[in-house]
Amino acid sequence: MDAGLTWSEAMSWTHQVRGVIAEDHFSTSIDVGDHVARLVMRRCHQVAQKYGIDRPWIVDVGAGSGRLLGQLLALGFPADRLLGVDVRPAPDLPVHWIQGVAPRCLPQVDGLVFAHEFLDDIPADVVRDGRVWRTDGAPGPPASPEQLQWAQQWGNGVCGLTRDEAWQQIVDRVVVGEAIAVDFSAGDPVGHRRGRRGAWGADICAGVDFRSLRARTGGRVVAQHRLFTDHAVLGDRAGLGAFLWLTVTRPRRWVANPSASVTPAG
Repeated sequence: MDAGLTWSEAMSWTHQVRGVIAEDHFSTSIDVGDHVARLVMRRCHQVAQKYGIDRPWIVDVGAGSGRLLGQLLALGFPADRLLGVDVRPAPDLPVHWIQGVAPRCLPQVDGLVFAHEFLDDIPADVVRDGRVWRTDGAPGPPASPEQLQWAQQWGNGVCGLTRDEAWQQIVDRVVVGEAIAVDFSAGDPVGHRRGRRGAWGADICAGVDFRSLRARTGGRVVAQHRLFTDHAVLGDRAGLGAFLWLTVTRPRRWVANPSASVTPAG
């Protein structure tokens, strides 16, 4: 890879050209057990009961190998109301699957859309002193007016504009129900290779600014350790417990395009 790339170019190259699968290089909260799956299923049932959704969907955005979907199946969630979305082919699971680039391939949904460690893989530029910085530490081209405005409001560093836009699109796909994003908070781009963390790696991701996400769509932010207080790993404030959950609720039916399907096909 050319060391003179911008960070957004490097992230795009890693995931789109090399086809790197992030979960092959580090563990997530899903790998700890089915605790996250249980909470997701409980939230789905709660919003379905509250808003009168007869047969809610759970959509896993950036589903990877389908591990979360497999856990939900084992917990008894109906297979015909589970949908995985990812650039990789469908796993050997009796669920619906869309192979494509999220969020643009997402259908409209009644139920819960879950984006777990998805936004940190959305390519983003590092913006400092009015310029887009390169991976070799040198200043690159001038930042765009939109990037400058974002940096002025939220601070220099990883410009979360692309993540804000992706999250807005995800939320807009929820006709009634909830959208939940889970990720690590703001931080410079970092690489992972087979569990080792460093500046470079087989996978490159960058922290997510939940302040700008929330300003874009509203919602409630809570630290993961508050959701799993009795779990040694998920409740560890210095580790996975520091991850943040942003929940946005769509309490009533609204359809930007009334002719569009309101449930995933397939």
